[in-house]
Amino acid sequence: MSKNVIRLFPGSGETEALRGLYLRRPLLADDSLTRPFIYANFLSSLDGRIALFDRYDDQHILPDQLKCEEDFQLFLELYAQADCIITHGGYMRSLAAGRLGNILQLPDHESAGYLHDWRASQGLTSSPDIVILSGSLDFPWHTSLDESGQRVHIATGGRAREARRLAWQQAGHRIHQFGESEHVDVDKLMAFLTEQGYRSVYLVAGPHLLNDLIVRGRVDRMFLTISQQFLGGESFKTLLSGPVLGDYGCLQLQRLYMDPQGSNGVSQWYSEYNFKIN
Repeated sequence: MSKNVIRLFPGSGETEALRGLYLRRPLLADDSLTRPFIYANFLSSLDGRIALFDRYDDQHILPDQLKCEEDFQLFLELYAQADCIITHGGYMRSLAAGRLGNILQLPDHESAGYLHDWRASQGLTSSPDIVILSGSLDFPWHTSLDESGQRVHIATGGRAREARRLAWQQAGHRIHQFGESEHVDVDKLMAFLTEQGYRSVYLVAGPHLLNDLIVRGRVDRMFLTISQQFLGGESFKTLLSGPVLGDYGCLQLQRLYMDPQGSNGVSQWYSEYNFKIN
């Protein structure tokens, strides 16, 4: 995709190529950081919707109005910089049902060639390792994980049925239990990621994990695409819905770009933030 976007901050009015926008300032942590560099990315409407309830699928899904090629390209540029990504069982179920596309690996087509080349130039493997979070352990395996040879960690809390644990273990997968509640204890998760030696971890696991990590000062950088439209809707998901964050929710804007018109015909902002507390 050959197009430019307008840089609004820092500076004003200059243009930059969209391709490589998030690769020109690599996220890979330097050697001084003693834990993984954690970053997240979301796509939102102006009224804060990241998903709307779909009666046909009986669940919240990313609405077509928000989807655009430019945002997905930047999503992949962030993906390309990870040595580990964190996803969840809900995504694995939606992938198996055909409701969402496969983002477990970088696309294997010509337009993504520069992303594969970038990973190779940084000494990264062809695909990052994956952590799948699931309180129930009730999700299907995806064959692309075997084909790619990726290392996969399955993480859960303390409420999953023993039969599901045994099924995964009998299939040759180790189950990591982090905590005793339904959801994974994020402190134990972070300790595990550190022990594994990961340097750049990309969160694609939804708002619940994001909230838990923010309140513990664990998120280093946030990327947010804001589509210039209102979606409305009576049942929706937004970025955060947990307790008041206080100072932990304070951000510092690092960069802001404007795309006057995306592939969906809507203008959007690409923003990048650091957390003041991390």
